[in-house]
Amino acid sequence: MAQAVPARRSRFLLVGLVLAHLTAISHQVDSGTGVSLLQRGVLAVLSPLQRGVAATVFVASELWRGFVFHRETYSENRALRARVRTLETELQLSAYRAQESGRLRELLALRESMPLETLAAQVVSRDGVPWFRTLTLDKGEQDGVRLDAAVISATGVVGRVFAIGPRAARVQVLLDRDSGAAAVIERSRVSGVVSGQVAGPEAGGEDLLLKYVPERADVVVGDLVVTSGLDRIFPKGLVIGRVRLVGGVAGLFREVRVEPSARFDRLEDVLVLRQAQAPLDTPRSVE
Repeated sequence: MAQAVPARRSRFLLVGLVLAHLTAISHQVDSGTGVSLLQRGVLAVLSPLQRGVAATVFVASELWRGFVFHRETYSENRALRARVRTLETELQLSAYRAQESGRLRELLALRESMPLETLAAQVVSRDGVPWFRTLTLDKGEQDGVRLDAAVISATGVVGRVFAIGPRAARVQVLLDRDSGAAAVIERSRVSGVVSGQVAGPEAGGEDLLLKYVPERADVVVGDLVVTSGLDRIFPKGLVIGRVRLVGGVAGLFREVRVEPSARFDRLEDVLVLRQAQAPLDTPRSVE
């Protein structure tokens, strides 16, 4: 057993010496390509490994560059989307301010053209059902609003104050069927009373009714209807609307429908006349 170990070592030593000798010889022998046999063998073994490593490094670097690029693009897109939202909001605000400025300019022009003392107010809420229509204003008794004060807009008569509180007032608009305003046809001076009606296709929708117009009265479509001042609420000469329909006769009077000038569906700013006259009802407070 002891002799086998040295013999095995001798064989390993012999094989090692032979391989070393062959390596030395191959290193010295030219393969005809400018490199030795040893170098040629090493290149043959290592070249595929080198190509694999190079390809792996290339793919990894491309993936990393793509990741970095997409991350930067994603961040830029998020920033751009946030900027677009900000600009859209600013644009909407600018458009709203421009519209508000236009409305206030119209109201100011009306206020300056009127010889009466007025108070500017904003509509803060509105109630509307077929038989009763009201608005709530942000001005009340402490601001100088009085019961039965006339309320007008830049385009026409709105209604009258029927209930007041310290800092709010409720307005009965002309569309209410229980409202009333003494009116006159500007061209022919035919007088009557304008009021609202029950909403609905068969009732004429948002039209006003000009009541108590005689059968043979001189009224035509397009006539301008203004306040006559006889009700002691609305001053004389305020625009109510234009005649839209001259219908048949019911009893002694002719049916006349008036398209209101006031844009009731878009009211935001109004003027309240301070000279309210002869209250018709007992004041009711606004909750």
